[in-house]
Amino acid sequence: MKKRKGFGQLIITFAFVYSALLCHFHASELKENGDLYTALLYWFFGLTALAGAFRFKIAGFIEKLIGKNNE
Repeated sequence: MKKRKGFGQLIITFAFVYSALLCHFHASELKENGDLYTALLYWFFGLTALAGAFRFKIAGFIEKLIGKNNE
């Protein structure tokens, strides 16, 4: 996988992290108000946003796994 280290990629990574934080705080507020199922949904959204922030690390890990399996 080609690594891109441009300014745009950095901005998108920070946007993913910011989105994950917003989802977490909103989910915490929903849980305090008694809406557990919606809170769990927002925590899932936050987790996927955090995975988006680490997308290059995850891709590198998967490429290493696939490379080891092909040998």
